[in-house]
Amino acid sequence: MIGHFPLRIAAAGLLLTAMLVALVVTEDRARAAGREVALPMEAFDPRDLLTGHYVALQMTQRLAPGRPCPTRTQPFDDGGWLALRAADGGFVGQGDTREAALASGGDLAVRGGVLCTRMMVANVETNAVTLDVGVDRFHADQAEAEAMEKVLRARGGGQAVPAFAVVSVGEDGRARLKGVILDGKRTDLTWW
Repeated sequence: MIGHFPLRIAAAGLLLTAMLVALVVTEDRARAAGREVALPMEAFDPRDLLTGHYVALQMTQRLAPGRPCPTRTQPFDDGGWLALRAADGGFVGQGDTREAALASGGDLAVRGGVLCTRMMVANVETNAVTLDVGVDRFHADQAEAEAMEKVLRARGGGQAVPAFAVVSVGEDGRARLKGVILDGKRTDLTWW
């Protein structure tokens, strides 16, 4: 009986490895099949001692002057939908269903939540929305993370570095991270 124990452990290890590979391949195919959109974001320091090197993503966009906040905030966990313009990742509206969100004028619907706040930009107060589409960090190797950090620290005069999270939105409405664009340089998430 003990003689079969190592064989069972090896079989369990092979099964778990096969399941992990299947998950990675499935997610990679879903990411490739989805519709790509670049969401404006705020980026933060890409290092954390416990979780490795990453850029924390916060999809925040200023609304046009005078445009009011959405009528209600909507946490991601509520299962709502956000309408976006695929061309520029601009937030258009929200709804409880895909159809309700798209009725607000967007051409792409993604599952997510939204929070609206007031912020000061160049001594002018404006509304801004922060989108939660289930993507919150981009892990990078040490060299990439340090290069991203250098770009973020090179901000001059309080100006924000142009930053975008590139996500793929599948038929299921789920956003999957593909990469980030930071100061014009795109860094893609790669498995291989």
